[in-house]
Amino acid sequence: PTVVVVQMHFNTFGSLNAANMDFKIDMFLRQRWNDPRLAHSSSKDSFTLLDPDLHKKIWKPDSFFENVKEAHIHQVTMPNMLLRIYRSGDILYSLRVTLKLSCHLDLEMYPFDNQECNVRLASYANTDDVVQYRWADTVPIAMPEDIEIAQFDLTSNKTTQHTSVYETGLLLGNYSGLTASFTLRRQNGYHVLQSYVPTFMIVAISWVSFWIDPNAVPGRITLGVTTLLTLTTLATGIRQTLPPVSYVKAIDVWIGMCMVMVFGALLEFTLVNYLANKKMINSRLPGLIKIPKFFAGSPEQDEDPVPEKKDGNPIELISVQRVAGDDDTDSPTVQYYPSQNNNNRTPKAPKPKKQGEGPTYFFYALVLDRFSRLLFPVVFLIFNLAYWPIYVYMQYSLNALILHNTGGSIGPSIAGR
Repeated sequence: PTVVVVQMHFNTFGSLNAANMDFKIDMFLRQRWNDPRLAHSSSKDSFTLLDPDLHKKIWKPDSFFENVKEAHIHQVTMPNMLLRIYRSGDILYSLRVTLKLSCHLDLEMYPFDNQECNVRLASYANTDDVVQYRWADTVPIAMPEDIEIAQFDLTSNKTTQHTSVYETGLLLGNYSGLTASFTLRRQNGYHVLQSYVPTFMIVAISWVSFWIDPNAVPGRITLGVTTLLTLTTLATGIRQTLPPVSYVKAIDVWIGMCMVMVFGALLEFTLVNYLANKKMINSRLPGLIKIPKFFAGSPEQDEDPVPEKKDGNPIELISVQRVAGDDDTDSPTVQYYPSQNNNNRTPKAPKPKKQGEGPTYFFYALVLDRFSRLLFPVVFLIFNLAYWPIYVYMQYSLNALILHNTGGSIGPSIAGR
């Protein structure tokens, strides 16, 4: 079989498109093989063929990319092809191609994920008893030292040989091929600024409702509904950049918890408003549960003010007496006697008021608000203390595991180093 030695020199490595599960590369594909029919005894060690018609007369391997979606060869200003024939009959065939290749992405850890993408090269028509591919011994994969990949860090690459076996169908046989694998770790800075910080601020804004009066229905409803709709809009924008996979991603866990916090604040207001307006009639709740002073607040702050006249004196109550008529008819005469303010009368000592006693459950509504001011931030803080260490640790531990299993080299390989 003819042995074809391959080297790939990457000019650019495009970012992964999560929605379409593909990535773009621009590279020089260099192939070298020996054709003894082209050996010559010229004084020059090699010469380059520039005529496209001569290119067509030279045998070349039928290489193709197994996972390609789109591909084109650069034609500006001339076709970017090089065909060089050496004295020994060795042929160097180089061309510049831009490829869009498919890459299966596992987004369960998104945006704390590691991805492995491949470039698979093989023979299209010749089985391995005719053409066999080998990687170059020195630098099989070459990259510029300053290569940048948007949102990703290239942590390792490796080269392997594979054989595609077709045991069914019309095209039977074993076909030789090469695989270049790249391990990419997603950078978190972009997603922290664009997704996590705004949603965190929306959740924090929803807690402002706990400091608003329970009877301020328009203000608290507007704040709760606005934060919920804003969070839903942000979540929709995040999901539009991802494929509709059925499993739960790391970003879904975060968005889901933020939804629970904002929706919980809205439900808390519903309960608080209900308590603030519900009449307290023969309730056993006052005095049954001792509310700590931190949540109970000051008594003067929770009591309803006593109605007063314009001159500042309290309104005097009147007594009502029913007087029956002489004929004892069904329509008795009702006479009203204003209460006499006797300054000499000693006022009775007021009955001690139990904690939470009043015309409504307004006291308990305020207690629930004060308790929520502490409960909601503490719950969200505990969630953050569990969420960030777990996912960040899993991202780096999975990357180290991939490096250990694949044995790939860390960082790009530099041609000529």
